[in-house]
Amino acid sequence: MRHVALLALLLTGAIVVSAASAREPRPRSQAAAVKTHDLLRAEEAGLVTVKYIPNDSRSAQIVVTNRSDRPLTLRLPEVFAGVPVLAQMAPGGGMAGFGAAGAGAAPQTTGGAAPAGAGMGIGGAQGGGMFSLPPEKTRVVKVTTVCLEHGKPEPSSIRPYRLAELKSYSDDPRLEQLMQSIGKGEVSQKVAQAAAWHIANGLTWQQLAAEKIDHAGGDPDEPMFTPFELQAAFRVVEIVTKRAEAATPATPSGT
Repeated sequence: MRHVALLALLLTGAIVVSAASAREPRPRSQAAAVKTHDLLRAEEAGLVTVKYIPNDSRSAQIVVTNRSDRPLTLRLPEVFAGVPVLAQMAPGGGMAGFGAAGAGAAPQTTGGAAPAGAGMGIGGAQGGGMFSLPPEKTRVVKVTTVCLEHGKPEPSSIRPYRLAELKSYSDDPRLEQLMQSIGKGEVSQKVAQAAAWHIANGLTWQQLAAEKIDHAGGDPDEPMFTPFELQAAFRVVEIVTKRAEAATPATPSGT
């Protein structure tokens, strides 16, 4: 179909997390001895500190500091969530919301924090993106994100979020497949956002078509999604649903 072909041309790619610089080749025995740490497990072990800092609903930064006395090779989770810290409550006593992300790289040195009353985000790294981090150094990984709680205020860098496994928010396998697609560069942020709101919040395609971007100063509002983006999102939902079904173990008959 023509719109599927156009979709392939217009989808934007995510940048894969990579080591900050090339390393000298090492003998095979030495290379084999290098241990790769899952980022969240390394945080639990006290090897690193991790901050998830949303810029808004579309992007965030993961700030990682090596607290050990040796260089570490770290691997991002294949999919992950940026979750408001439990103590941070939205106005009126409600919990802050959630969001989603695809992996981006270009490590930098920076820092910050994130806000109460904002939505949560999830993300996915292509192949579980890996990077190296020297002792006592900090690195920033940029990620593309989507909101998972429609109607929540925009995330920002006012109050803290934490990086978490996606299953801490949702066990819907379609979301996992969607975020893997972002990490692989198969889906643009706008298309993924429409698909995420449809999957996570149950918004119909008619409701998504009615979403508007509210411009200040009297400028006319504009649709949040173009018809093409909604067509692409509809197709993406079909694809991730089939992938989720294929990845789910079949229940033996007669049980």
